[in-house]
Amino acid sequence: MAVTSLSSLRLGLWTLSLCSSLAYGQQGASGVGTRSETASAGSQVAGCPAQPTYPLPAEPARLRELADQLDALAINRACLPDASFHAWRGAVLVALGRAAEAVEPLERALLIAPDLPGATLDLAQALALQGDQASATALLAPLRERSDLPPAIRNAIDRRTAAIAQQAGPANPAVDGNGWQSRWQIATMGGSDTNLNNAPSGSEVTLTLPQGNVTLPLDPAGRPRKGSALLTTALWQGLKARGDAVWVLQGDLRARQTGDSETSYQQGDFSASWLESPAAPRQWVARTSASYLRFGGQTLLQAYRASLQHQWESFPLPLVPATLQDIWSCRPSVAFEWEHRRYPSSASLDGQLAGLAAGLLCRADPDRTDQARSAGIGFLPDGNFNLQLRSGSDHPSESGRAGGTYRKSEVRAQWEGPVLSKGRLGVQLSATIQTDSEPYSPLLGNVPRKVRRTGLQIDGSWPVVSGLSLIGAFEAGRQRSNLTIFESNQRSLYLGVRWELM
Repeated sequence: MAVTSLSSLRLGLWTLSLCSSLAYGQQGASGVGTRSETASAGSQVAGCPAQPTYPLPAEPARLRELADQLDALAINRACLPDASFHAWRGAVLVALGRAAEAVEPLERALLIAPDLPGATLDLAQALALQGDQASATALLAPLRERSDLPPAIRNAIDRRTAAIAQQAGPANPAVDGNGWQSRWQIATMGGSDTNLNNAPSGSEVTLTLPQGNVTLPLDPAGRPRKGSALLTTALWQGLKARGDAVWVLQGDLRARQTGDSETSYQQGDFSASWLESPAAPRQWVARTSASYLRFGGQTLLQAYRASLQHQWESFPLPLVPATLQDIWSCRPSVAFEWEHRRYPSSASLDGQLAGLAAGLLCRADPDRTDQARSAGIGFLPDGNFNLQLRSGSDHPSESGRAGGTYRKSEVRAQWEGPVLSKGRLGVQLSATIQTDSEPYSPLLGNVPRKVRRTGLQIDGSWPVVSGLSLIGAFEAGRQRSNLTIFESNQRSLYLGVRWELM
């Protein structure tokens, strides 16, 4: 695994975006396309039985097998003076996350043939992974100044230098003695919301009685309340590598304070994820989580979730221009999901949801994007794109729940990427359909309820100084139903600041 990519993860819009950064983090310096120069280095000695081949294998098992073969040849007299062999061996060890072992062969390669940018990049990465950011930066500085350096290599050096600086800065993960990388995020935002109490948008309800339909006005106290609010969030994230696998722990606390205690809330989400091998073309991802919501001083919801996902090898986008095919690649996935929800104040609503999810996680290759722009190609999209489809059934914990079993389907699309060089922008669209299997209530027409929800969420951030960013969030939601009592609208806008701390 490539820890450099882990240390550059953005904490906002985490969910499957985190998996994207981990899944595509393998390439590092070994994927910058600079290996060909080692194959033709003047120091190559004929007779060495191992001849470098790039790109490196993506599968961890093949990488480990190759590392074992190269370790056995490290004392071969024909390979000892071969710079390309030592650079190749070091690159394989870096790709496996064995940074301490990679330093010796990479240093040996550069002693034999100092003019190897690929080996220099790998050595800088190996030093940075061991916490020696100063040496890594010093190693890259003179290489960056070479006038004959191809633009792609210069861009790779700039990204590596930035990543090393982030590893050393206060706004990035701190690695403890047990190998955990940890990060804190604290944000505070002020703004307004058009529906602080999540009330229905209608002003009246029609009841079905034996004598006929009766339309009654809703209590004005139950109408949507507009107002301002202060939103505070605190997030902790920890990552730890064990062999090829990665553990991710996360805790997220959120509180909204309004002028009325009835519309204030506190929310907590806690999760643990295990990624089998983020750098591999295929992997399993397991996740468990728990959350709670207190609204208006009462515990409204407690939820427990578990999922098991399988991700496949990435592939170029079909049916798109060749330019985008070279830049964007997508990784499909499928997952089984389970959720148990408990409503302490309304036990009759308790239920369990089980279903399947399919996803497509796409990422633009920064190197190829930069090359295309340098070649004069116009606007090219950058960043990450995530598409998810879900479908499942929500079974009641007790018989007699209004509506019986619910059938739920959802589609969610999310894009996140850079804007104006320094900023980040995330956009998420979602649509959900829920249909009851039984009539909801004799008083509401004695028909099954159908609910359609659509949502738009936009998040942006702009760094001001190290560890401090300006942030903004806009959210709009609309819910429609054949039972007007379940129709609602909501819009909110918040602006504030975010600190990232050790």
